[in-house]
Amino acid sequence: MTTSTTITTAGTPADDIAFHYDLGNEFYALWLDETLAYTAGQWDGIPREEPDTTALLRAQRAKLDHHLDLVGARDARPGEGLRLLDVGCGWGAMLEHASRDDRVAGATGLTVSPAQYAFLAARALPGAEPRLESWEDHRPERPYDAIVGMGSFEHFATAGMTRAERLAVYAHYFASCHGWLRPGGRMSLQTIAYDGAADGAGPIGEFVGSDVFPGGRLPRLSEIAAACDPHFSVVTLTASAEDYARTLAAWSARLLRARAEAERLIGPEGYRRYRRYLRASEVTFLRGAVTLYRIGLRRRDEPLRLPV
Repeated sequence: MTTSTTITTAGTPADDIAFHYDLGNEFYALWLDETLAYTAGQWDGIPREEPDTTALLRAQRAKLDHHLDLVGARDARPGEGLRLLDVGCGWGAMLEHASRDDRVAGATGLTVSPAQYAFLAARALPGAEPRLESWEDHRPERPYDAIVGMGSFEHFATAGMTRAERLAVYAHYFASCHGWLRPGGRMSLQTIAYDGAADGAGPIGEFVGSDVFPGGRLPRLSEIAAACDPHFSVVTLTASAEDYARTLAAWSARLLRARAEAERLIGPEGYRRYRRYLRASEVTFLRGAVTLYRIGLRRRDEPLRLPV
């Protein structure tokens, strides 16, 4: 396991990552579900009247299953499970889920958050290897069968970058993934992106203030498509702002119920800041300013030479 705390990244600076994700594992455990998944769940077929105490967990597990399906887990034969890479593994929702699935032989998770890495290292999930490492620095010993990225792509560019600079970073990411995958390998991507809103200045889109989530920049679908096209063919693409709005509503309700403990952990102002962040984010998805994409990709045998 990687233990170095020197992390290089072209995207959201390490200090900004720590500002948000290293606030405290206990705090996030108050309002995330038991998987500690910090990306939108998949709510298809879950009744609105079902309590979030059960519904959120079901939505998150459905999301994890969906991404495993996107990268070909259904096609894995018994005894020939996938070697999986999770880029931006967070607190290990996918690593834990994969460790219980006999279609996955082993999973590596990358995080640039020291708190998340320490949490995962202490858990020692069977068949899982967490690494405190940015994707730019990742050098696998042998190819993966599949790559998953949920909620990490938003961190790859920063607010001050031009479109050309963002495209260069995104293209580097997809080229790296192409190099990490075996021939025929698959990849899934889940990311927030601009939709109805014009590209705006400010941190990680207009829906999050710099007092909560500084340093990042949302992509547009056109940027994702242009960057991935030389290296991957798009197999599936779905958009669901509603999935994120419903997830945010569940998180907000759970944080409200845990107010006293949240204020003990991060103070009254910290609690109010996160409640504003969750409610404002929900409204922004409902208004269509931003959306959520889930994209299934298949590795091209050889990168295409496309006109610039």
